[in-house]
Amino acid sequence: MENYRIIVAGDLLPWDNNFNLFESGDAKTLFGDELYRLFQKADFSIVNLEGPLTDSIIKQNKIGPVIKAGKKTIRGIKALGVKAVAMANNHVTDYMQQGIIDTFMTLDENGIQYVGAGLDSQHISTHLSIEGGGKRICIYNVSETFFNAPTSTSAGVNLYDEYRVCNELRDLKKEHDYIIVIYHGGAEYFPYPTPQTRQRFHRMVDSGADLITAQHTHCIGCEEYYDGAYLLYGQGNFLFAKQTIKPMTKEGFVLELVFGDSIEIIKHHVELTANACLQLTDYKQQQEFVERSEHIFNDDYIIQQFERLKPDNIIDSYLLAFKGRAFVLDKFKRFITNKMWRKAIESYTPKQIMRNQFVLNSDRAREDVYYMWYHISKKRNG
Repeated sequence: MENYRIIVAGDLLPWDNNFNLFESGDAKTLFGDELYRLFQKADFSIVNLEGPLTDSIIKQNKIGPVIKAGKKTIRGIKALGVKAVAMANNHVTDYMQQGIIDTFMTLDENGIQYVGAGLDSQHISTHLSIEGGGKRICIYNVSETFFNAPTSTSAGVNLYDEYRVCNELRDLKKEHDYIIVIYHGGAEYFPYPTPQTRQRFHRMVDSGADLITAQHTHCIGCEEYYDGAYLLYGQGNFLFAKQTIKPMTKEGFVLELVFGDSIEIIKHHVELTANACLQLTDYKQQQEFVERSEHIFNDDYIIQQFERLKPDNIIDSYLLAFKGRAFVLDKFKRFITNKMWRKAIESYTPKQIMRNQFVLNSDRAREDVYYMWYHISKKRNG
């Protein structure tokens, strides 16, 4: 019996600098001949759809970018040969209920499966099952909490809750030979797993996962083999042309998984071109990738790297939100009346309130802020 091949690619969303190629279905220009052939020969392929396909103009009120692509851009995704999209991410709810409805309808009309989202909390699709090569394979899609939580009346995604997710993986393992987890989370632009992320991945493996890949970081991270499972902490971008802020955002891995008696994992390196298209290239930073991967067992080293790369960004994002616009010296606290305290509370802007609520609701933000204060405390104490 022939081996079964699955392609797993990272963040994909058409952008205004390549909309015309997506709308015309010109997959060969968008993705290049080699990558196009790779998808065509695969038995199954899935990419992370990093935003809704909608023409709606009603945006979600949130912290961070609000993004989408028009419904007609599905033509380029379909022409590539994509069989399914993962939707558990931080942008798929950016255009609220109508954006999700339009996306589901567009995918259905084009025969593309989807996983990781739903129209309300009772109808969230957590996984899909594939049979091929004599194997039964599960693809499980889950996201960290952003502005993407479903309610009983509104759309959202499959959110990581350790108790529920690990129990689901145990049950799914009873029915499948392999479980592939597509996880949307981790610290953006940080090529290492934080201690929380690594612990989560280990627990999912303990519950039955055979391969876990992390998207959302917009950069290639590092890898680990744990108890026979393969863990990729940072797959990098697929075709996400908006993310050209830093050189690291212009590349990623496309995973080719060959299923036989075990999983053969082939990493194909892709890079964004000047005309907002993709090309397969040799990975010139392979040695750096290997060296990064050797450091992930050392939590102290990871925290040092976090302190080196992330605090300024986090301070800019959160410190003013914590403070509000009022400033009161500690030595005058005893003279402050209740009325003055209420005035200080009222000084918070709606965006600052929302950002503070996000810190409370998001595991990712709480971990980021924890290490920010850890960093500040170390500097203060010498």
